[in-house]
Amino acid sequence: MKAILMILAFTALAACSQDDEDMNGFNLENQIYFSLKNSDGQNLLDTETENSININDIQLYYLIDDEPVEVTIENGYNMGSIELTSDKLLKVFTNPSSSNIIDETSEYEVVENIAYLKFSETDTDTIKTHSKSSQNYFLLSEVWYNDELVWERETGGVIEIMKE
Repeated sequence: MKAILMILAFTALAACSQDDEDMNGFNLENQIYFSLKNSDGQNLLDTETENSININDIQLYYLIDDEPVEVTIENGYNMGSIELTSDKLLKVFTNPSSSNIIDETSEYEVVENIAYLKFSETDTDTIKTHSKSSQNYFLLSEVWYNDELVWERETGGVIEIMKE
C-alpha cells in the first residue's frame, strides 16, 4: 500500500512539475508605461499636482468583437488592468488576445489590439498595439496613442502623454 501511495504521489508531483515548466516557457509582455503630464510638465498622477488625475477614475476598455468591453475582475480573474507604479507612472496591461492577426512570418504572427482609456465622460483616449505572437511568447512591438506612433520595441521606454 505504501508503495502505491508513493507512486501516486510521485506521479502527481511530476505532473505538476511539467505544468510549471510549460507555464514558465511562455513570455507574456503586454504592459505599457505612461507618464501623464500637464502643459507645465508636472505629473498628473501625483496628487500634489493641481488638477491631478485619480487613477480610480480611469477605466480601461478592450475592443472585443468591435465592441468596447470594460476590463473587470470576473470569477476572480483579472482580464487586465491599470496600476499606479511607485514612481507615479500609469501601467496599462493591454489585451493579450491573439485573434486579430494582421500579418504572419514563419516565426510569429503580428496581432493588433485596441484599448481605450476613459478619463471622464468626455475624455477617452485610444491605444492601438501591435504584438508579435508565437507559441512561446506574446511581445508588444509597437504602440499608437490616439493614432500617433509613440513606442517601438527597439527604442522602448516610458511613453509621455500631455493631458490638459
